[in-house]
Amino acid sequence: MKRAGNIAVLGMALALASTAGAQVAGTRRLGSTTAETEQVIAGWSAKQSILGRPVYNASGDTLGKALDLIVGTDKHVTFLIVVTGNPLGASRRLVAVPAAQLQVHGSRLVLPDTDRLSLAAQPAFVHAPITRTQSTIVEQAQKDVDRARQTIARLERISAHRSAESRVDLELQILELRQRQQVVEDKMAEMEAADAAQWQAVEAEVGQASARLRSAIRGAPA
Repeated sequence: MKRAGNIAVLGMALALASTAGAQVAGTRRLGSTTAETEQVIAGWSAKQSILGRPVYNASGDTLGKALDLIVGTDKHVTFLIVVTGNPLGASRRLVAVPAAQLQVHGSRLVLPDTDRLSLAAQPAFVHAPITRTQSTIVEQAQKDVDRARQTIARLERISAHRSAESRVDLELQILELRQRQQVVEDKMAEMEAADAAQWQAVEAEVGQASARLRSAIRGAPA
Protein backbone atom coordinates (compact mmCIF):
# COMPACT_ATOMS: atom_id res chain seq x y z
CA MET A 1 0.00 0.00 0.00
CA LYS A 2 1.38 3.40 -0.94
CA ARG A 3 1.71 6.09 1.65
CA ALA A 4 2.20 9.82 1.26
CA GLY A 5 4.39 11.80 3.58
CA ASN A 6 5.82 15.28 3.72
CA ILE A 7 9.50 16.16 3.96
CA ALA A 8 8.64 18.33 6.94
CA VAL A 9 8.87 15.12 8.98
CA LEU A 10 12.57 15.09 8.21
CA GLY A 11 12.79 18.74 9.18
CA MET A 12 11.31 17.97 12.58
CA ALA A 13 13.74 15.09 13.01
CA LEU A 14 16.69 17.37 12.23
CA ALA A 15 15.38 20.01 14.61
CA LEU A 16 15.10 17.37 17.32
CA ALA A 17 18.62 16.18 16.61
CA SER A 18 19.95 19.74 16.72
CA THR A 19 18.31 20.38 20.07
CA ALA A 20 19.59 17.11 21.49
CA GLY A 21 23.08 17.89 20.27
CA ALA A 22 23.29 21.24 22.06
CA GLN A 23 24.87 19.87 25.23
CA VAL A 24 27.11 21.48 27.80
CA ALA A 25 30.00 19.27 28.84
CA GLY A 26 29.28 17.51 32.10
CA THR A 27 25.59 18.37 32.23
CA ARG A 28 24.18 15.45 30.20
CA ARG A 29 25.02 11.85 29.53
CA LEU A 30 26.04 10.88 26.04
CA GLY A 31 23.91 8.52 23.99
CA SER A 32 20.13 8.35 23.99
CA THR A 33 17.34 6.88 26.03
CA THR A 34 15.13 4.10 24.70
CA ALA A 35 12.39 6.62 23.91
CA GLU A 36 14.82 8.85 22.02
CA THR A 37 16.16 5.88 20.09
CA GLU A 38 12.62 4.98 19.04
CA GLN A 39 12.18 8.55 17.75
CA VAL A 40 15.35 8.20 15.69
CA ILE A 41 14.22 4.86 14.23
CA ALA A 42 10.84 6.35 13.30
CA GLY A 43 12.47 9.36 11.65
CA TRP A 44 14.08 9.79 8.25
CA SER A 45 17.60 9.04 7.12
CA ALA A 46 18.45 11.63 4.49
CA LYS A 47 21.26 9.45 3.15
CA GLN A 48 19.19 6.27 2.82
CA SER A 49 15.74 7.68 2.00
CA ILE A 50 16.33 10.85 -0.01
CA LEU A 51 19.80 11.79 -1.22
CA GLY A 52 20.76 10.31 -4.58
CA ARG A 53 17.25 9.04 -5.29
CA PRO A 54 15.26 9.95 -8.43
CA VAL A 55 12.62 12.65 -8.12
CA TYR A 56 9.40 12.26 -10.15
CA ASN A 57 6.34 14.36 -10.91
CA ALA A 58 2.74 13.20 -10.63
CA SER A 59 2.84 11.75 -14.15
CA GLY A 60 5.82 9.55 -13.35
CA ASP A 61 8.33 11.61 -15.36
CA THR A 62 11.82 11.69 -13.90
CA LEU A 63 12.76 15.26 -13.03
CA GLY A 64 16.25 14.64 -11.67
CA LYS A 65 17.90 13.38 -8.51
CA ALA A 66 17.83 14.61 -4.93
CA LEU A 67 21.32 16.00 -4.33
CA ASP A 68 21.17 17.99 -1.11
CA LEU A 69 18.99 19.37 1.68
CA ILE A 70 19.24 22.93 2.96
CA VAL A 71 18.67 23.45 6.69
CA GLY A 72 17.43 26.92 7.61
CA THR A 73 18.41 29.01 10.61
CA ASP A 74 15.35 27.60 12.42
CA LYS A 75 16.97 24.12 12.15
CA HIS A 76 14.25 22.87 9.76
CA VAL A 77 14.77 21.60 6.22
CA THR A 78 13.77 24.44 3.91
CA PHE A 79 14.80 23.36 0.39
CA LEU A 80 15.52 20.22 -1.58
CA ILE A 81 18.31 20.62 -4.14
CA VAL A 82 17.53 18.67 -7.32
CA VAL A 83 20.20 18.02 -9.94
CA THR A 84 18.81 17.92 -13.48
CA GLY A 85 20.42 16.96 -16.78
CA ASN A 86 23.49 14.73 -16.81
CA PRO A 87 24.76 14.71 -13.19
CA LEU A 88 28.36 14.35 -14.43
CA GLY A 89 28.16 16.32 -17.67
CA ALA A 90 28.00 19.88 -18.91
CA SER A 91 24.18 19.86 -18.76
CA ARG A 92 24.23 19.34 -14.97
CA ARG A 93 22.11 21.98 -13.27
CA LEU A 94 21.02 22.47 -9.66
CA VAL A 95 17.57 23.76 -8.73
CA ALA A 96 16.26 24.60 -5.25
CA VAL A 97 12.71 23.38 -4.60
CA PRO A 98 10.78 24.26 -1.42
CA ALA A 99 10.93 21.16 0.78
CA ALA A 100 7.23 21.46 1.63
CA GLN A 101 6.38 20.57 -1.98
CA LEU A 102 8.07 17.17 -1.79
CA GLN A 103 5.89 14.13 -1.13
CA VAL A 104 6.79 10.49 -0.59
CA HIS A 105 4.62 7.85 -2.26
CA GLY A 106 5.81 4.44 -1.19
CA SER A 107 9.54 4.62 -1.89
CA ARG A 108 9.17 7.29 -4.57
CA LEU A 109 10.02 10.99 -4.12
CA VAL A 110 7.42 13.11 -5.89
CA LEU A 111 7.06 16.79 -6.75
CA PRO A 112 3.41 16.53 -7.84
CA ASP A 113 2.98 20.02 -9.31
CA THR A 114 6.29 20.21 -11.18
CA ASP A 115 7.47 19.31 -14.68
CA ARG A 116 10.77 19.57 -16.50
CA LEU A 117 9.92 22.88 -18.12
CA SER A 118 9.04 24.55 -14.84
CA LEU A 119 12.28 23.29 -13.27
CA ALA A 120 14.25 24.55 -16.27
CA ALA A 121 12.66 27.98 -15.82
CA GLN A 122 13.91 28.22 -12.21
CA PRO A 123 17.18 30.05 -11.53
CA ALA A 124 20.16 27.75 -11.03
CA PHE A 125 21.16 27.12 -7.44
CA VAL A 126 24.75 27.79 -6.34
CA HIS A 127 26.05 26.59 -3.00
CA ALA A 128 27.41 29.28 -0.72
CA PRO A 129 31.18 29.50 -0.26
CA ILE A 130 32.74 27.36 2.47
CA THR A 131 31.90 28.78 5.88
CA ARG A 132 34.05 28.96 8.97
CA THR A 133 32.23 25.93 10.41
CA GLN A 134 33.39 23.91 7.39
CA SER A 135 36.99 25.11 7.46
CA THR A 136 39.49 22.27 7.09
CA ILE A 137 42.19 24.67 8.35
CA VAL A 138 40.37 25.13 11.65
CA GLU A 139 39.68 21.41 11.86
CA GLN A 140 43.41 20.72 11.49
CA ALA A 141 44.23 23.45 14.01
CA GLN A 142 41.95 21.85 16.58
CA LYS A 143 43.68 18.50 16.03
CA ASP A 144 47.05 20.21 16.52
CA VAL A 145 45.84 21.78 19.78
CA ASP A 146 44.69 18.37 21.01
CA ARG A 147 48.05 16.82 20.08
CA ALA A 148 49.86 19.66 21.84
CA ARG A 149 47.93 19.00 25.04
CA GLN A 150 48.80 15.31 24.85
CA THR A 151 52.46 16.08 24.16
CA ILE A 152 52.65 18.56 27.06
CA ALA A 153 51.11 16.01 29.42
CA ARG A 154 53.65 13.40 28.27
CA LEU A 155 56.60 15.78 28.71
CA GLU A 156 55.39 16.75 32.17
CA ARG A 157 55.35 13.08 33.18
CA ILE A 158 58.92 12.69 31.88
CA SER A 159 60.02 15.87 33.65
CA ALA A 160 58.66 14.66 36.99
CA HIS A 161 61.24 11.85 37.00
CA ARG A 162 64.27 13.95 36.09
CA SER A 163 66.69 15.92 38.21
CA ALA A 164 66.33 19.69 38.45
CA GLU A 165 69.26 20.29 36.07
CA SER A 166 68.06 17.88 33.39
CA ARG A 167 64.54 19.34 33.53
CA VAL A 168 65.56 22.76 32.26
CA ASP A 169 65.52 22.02 28.52
CA LEU A 170 62.36 19.96 28.86
CA GLU A 171 60.54 22.74 30.69
CA LEU A 172 61.58 25.21 28.00
CA GLN A 173 60.04 22.93 25.36
CA ILE A 174 56.86 22.64 27.42
CA LEU A 175 56.70 26.44 27.71
CA GLU A 176 57.16 26.84 23.94
CA LEU A 177 54.39 24.31 23.27
CA ARG A 178 52.02 26.09 25.67
CA GLN A 179 52.72 29.46 24.08
CA ARG A 180 52.22 28.21 20.52
CA GLN A 181 49.09 26.32 21.54
CA GLN A 182 47.69 29.48 23.11
CA VAL A 183 48.39 31.47 19.94
CA VAL A 184 46.42 28.94 17.88
CA GLU A 185 43.50 29.00 20.31
CA ASP A 186 43.51 32.82 20.36
CA LYS A 187 43.49 32.95 16.55
CA MET A 188 40.60 30.48 16.37
CA ALA A 189 38.63 32.61 18.84
CA GLU A 190 39.48 35.72 16.79
CA MET A 191 38.23 34.01 13.64
CA GLU A 192 35.00 32.99 15.34
CA ALA A 193 34.37 36.61 16.35
CA ALA A 194 35.33 38.06 12.93
CA ASP A 195 32.63 39.30 10.59
CA ALA A 196 31.90 37.76 7.19
CA ALA A 197 34.37 40.06 5.43
CA GLN A 198 37.30 39.33 7.73
CA TRP A 199 37.16 35.72 8.88
CA GLN A 200 38.96 34.25 5.87
CA ALA A 201 41.95 36.54 6.46
CA VAL A 202 42.08 35.39 10.09
CA GLU A 203 41.70 31.79 8.89
CA ALA A 204 45.07 32.15 7.10
CA GLU A 205 46.64 33.28 10.38
CA VAL A 206 45.13 30.24 12.11
CA GLY A 207 46.82 28.01 9.52
CA GLN A 208 50.20 29.70 10.03
CA ALA A 209 50.00 29.45 13.83
CA SER A 210 48.89 25.82 13.54
CA ALA A 211 51.89 24.99 11.32
CA ARG A 212 54.27 26.50 13.90
CA LEU A 213 52.59 24.44 16.63
CA ARG A 214 53.00 21.24 14.58
CA SER A 215 56.69 22.03 14.15
CA ALA A 216 57.10 22.39 17.92
CA ILE A 217 55.30 19.09 18.49
CA ARG A 218 57.59 17.32 16.02
CA GLY A 219 60.62 18.76 17.87
CA ALA A 220 59.51 17.38 21.23
CA PRO A 221 61.49 14.37 22.53
CA ALA A 222 59.86 10.99 21.93
